[in-house]
Amino acid sequence: MTRQDPQKVYSFWLPLLVLVSLTLVTQLVTVAFTSDKSFAEIFLPSAIALLLVSAPLAALGLLLGSRIGLGAPLLSALLARSPGALRQLMRATALATGIGLLIGLFLWLLRLATLDWLPSELPDLGHRGVIGGLLVSISAAIGEEVWVRLGAMTILARLLVRVLGQHDLTPRIAWAAITISAFAFGLIHLPQLAAAGAATSIGITATMLGNALVGVACGWLFWKHGIISAIAAHFAVDVVLHAMPALLS
Repeated sequence: MTRQDPQKVYSFWLPLLVLVSLTLVTQLVTVAFTSDKSFAEIFLPSAIALLLVSAPLAALGLLLGSRIGLGAPLLSALLARSPGALRQLMRATALATGIGLLIGLFLWLLRLATLDWLPSELPDLGHRGVIGGLLVSISAAIGEEVWVRLGAMTILARLLVRVLGQHDLTPRIAWAAITISAFAFGLIHLPQLAAAGAATSIGITATMLGNALVGVACGWLFWKHGIISAIAAHFAVDVVLHAMPALLS
């Protein structure tokens, strides 16, 4: 085994296995909980579809991210048992969680303040119940951050670095990738809005702006601290919006 092999195991293969496995498990559990079909009916097609999306995006994110300072540095350090890795991870996670809770609370209060203007078809916050809200929060935080931040944002950032003839990820390129991926993050939530029959101009605007805010925050955290930090912030936002209202009702 060459000297570089262990480094690649901890910087690519193990993080890839952890992130893809967590994505598959949390998504499948949530689908099983929220679907009317039996788990046996949805397991195989859902698992295949999730694997085909998650594995390539996570792999590209880790490979390309390592060249421009993005990816899963704290997770890699923890898996490699680097000195101080757990402390760094806890510090970054605490920061991300605090930011996520503040954003979630802001969006919840904003939702309450604008309730009279929003489409009546828009599902109530916490409509899935406490358990359903927690499951959705966990699966969305892991899955969407792996797909959008680790995958799409990293690919876009790497592309911009190459196109603009840069050698490293500059702040200007980072913010461009954060902003574009945040806009895309808002777009992927519109089909769910349409399925609920709430795709009015107000509903679309609120969905885009709310998710863009979350996307920018998670994108910044991903840039500065890696994917675990983005996942923690996303989870904190979703817990406030999907689980706490059900708990307090």
